[in-house]
Amino acid sequence: GGMSPSNTGDLRFTTHWKAIRRANTIIERIDNAPFDDPAFKRRVKGEGYCIRALNYFELLRKYGGVPILRERVDIGGNLKIPRSTVKEVVQFILDDCKEAISLLPKPNELSTSERGRLTNLAAMCLKARTLLYAASPLNNPDAETNPAKWIETANAAKKIIDAAGSWNLSLVSFDRLLGADNYKEPEMILIKRIGDTNELEKLNFPIGLEGGKSGNCPTQNLVDAYDMKEGQEMNESEPYANRDPRLAYTVLYHGGKTAYGKQVDVLPNGLNGLPQEGATKTGYYLSKFVNISVSLTANSTTTAKHSMPLFRYAEILLIYAEAMNEAYGPEGVTDELNLSARDAINMVRGRSGLGIAALTSEDVSSKKEFRQALRKERMAELAFEDHRFWDIRRWKIGEETTKIKRVSISKAGDKYSFEYSVTADRIWDDKMYFYPIPQSEIYKNPKLVQNPGWK
Repeated sequence: GGMSPSNTGDLRFTTHWKAIRRANTIIERIDNAPFDDPAFKRRVKGEGYCIRALNYFELLRKYGGVPILRERVDIGGNLKIPRSTVKEVVQFILDDCKEAISLLPKPNELSTSERGRLTNLAAMCLKARTLLYAASPLNNPDAETNPAKWIETANAAKKIIDAAGSWNLSLVSFDRLLGADNYKEPEMILIKRIGDTNELEKLNFPIGLEGGKSGNCPTQNLVDAYDMKEGQEMNESEPYANRDPRLAYTVLYHGGKTAYGKQVDVLPNGLNGLPQEGATKTGYYLSKFVNISVSLTANSTTTAKHSMPLFRYAEILLIYAEAMNEAYGPEGVTDELNLSARDAINMVRGRSGLGIAALTSEDVSSKKEFRQALRKERMAELAFEDHRFWDIRRWKIGEETTKIKRVSISKAGDKYSFEYSVTADRIWDDKMYFYPIPQSEIYKNPKLVQNPGWK
């Protein structure tokens, strides 16, 4: 609640504009570069368009409408440019995606060593994600009554789904998705490949382990998003048994395996529990993308490669499912959009190794019921991949997300007891649907009108 135009934290406002200027330079100059390789020039130009679109998308979801810079601006040029509307920025991103799609190579044209480079498929995914945000309630006052933007979103996602076979695009089991060579998996569309490092492990190994700092501690809210396996019922004394396997891949809970062959112990005064300084306040630690084979012990430190998904196939199926439900309901289809919302979400839930039940027509008989199921599925499937924070905003459900739940575990003899509570009510104000423009930037350019509510 302490954010303000004068105290924006690490928003990296200027970082996006630096990237946009570099992209503009490439777009303007690559054709006249003094070497002859038309295919390479074409590819680099496509990368320029896609990188510019990616940065404008980030600005869009942070701030709403922002100035559109179609050309590189030099020192002495006019930098007092007014903000464009959300609609204009969305169209600019879509236009850049169109150029990028026409210029970039197809994913099957990349060698394994090039995985992580931009492709026309990545640009198609950015188009679908941008349309999803444009159709959502934050940016679309007619989201409930006018299906046109949802239909456009569904069409963009369906093109990717229809081409999945020719691009060897498919869902894989979660263990493969999170493995050391996950960048090679057919589900990955665009990834950020990170060289040998142990920074993620330093930040997120549980306190009580050598080198661990606790880092991101998942909440009970997230744990509750994971269903039981098909045919199983919750056992209050063993709440993590027989759950959707994505829970264990995402969240490190009491008794789970962590680094150095140890088990997580969040009991009072346990190895990783309160009141130890820095121990989790929610009862959980992070598992997703953390490599427990990394060692942070003195004199035997090791590192590992990491690959973080920026776009993957499961997200595209969930984009399609959401758009189809908002346009046609859980079961509706058309001649071209011939995959229903329920069938699309069940493709994600039916991935290899999960063993959770498919959603039936009785489970999600209405648009509202499916909407809630979809939001829960995105929370479970895409956790810690930079979606939930923004989903809360584009759905305009900030008021509903202020209660952060935790678990406290105690033990008497061989019996465990689980007590659930709310840590604190988080501060919410509707102005938080968009970030404040940094006041220092408004001093430079008074035409950057501040977002509503920020003073």
